[in-house]
Amino acid sequence: MPATIASGRSAGCLLDPDPANVARARDLARRALREWRLGDLADLAAIVVSELVTNAVRHGAGPVRLRISCAGGILRTEVHDHGTGRPVRRLAGADDENGRGLALLGDLAELHHGALGVAEDQNGTGKTVFVTLAVPAVSAGNR
Repeated sequence: MPATIASGRSAGCLLDPDPANVARARDLARRALREWRLGDLADLAAIVVSELVTNAVRHGAGPVRLRISCAGGILRTEVHDHGTGRPVRRLAGADDENGRGLALLGDLAELHHGALGVAEDQNGTGKTVFVTLAVPAVSAGNR
């Protein structure tokens, strides 16, 4: 996983669709947020990255591209894959072992004045699933 943490609060990497890469993606998110002096949001960002990358690895196709950025008081996490399927928020039962990720992301986005969405590829069947979160003023000013 060649990771890039660039100046200007943007980080990203291209991942093989291997479940082992979910942990690597979380590490990139935590490292980037600490470097941007947003360490208080690192665990939250790691949860978002984990859910998005896991869904792309499980349900998508081809390599998975992760990008995390922070600008204008908004932390944006996006994951792209080449799969034809689109995320569907499910109502998981008490005994279900999965199916809660999109609900969790939607609730976190709402709690943090953000959004969960999907951007369609202009040229192809893939998509980018993204989560935006508002960066609290205390964190945003801690540059």
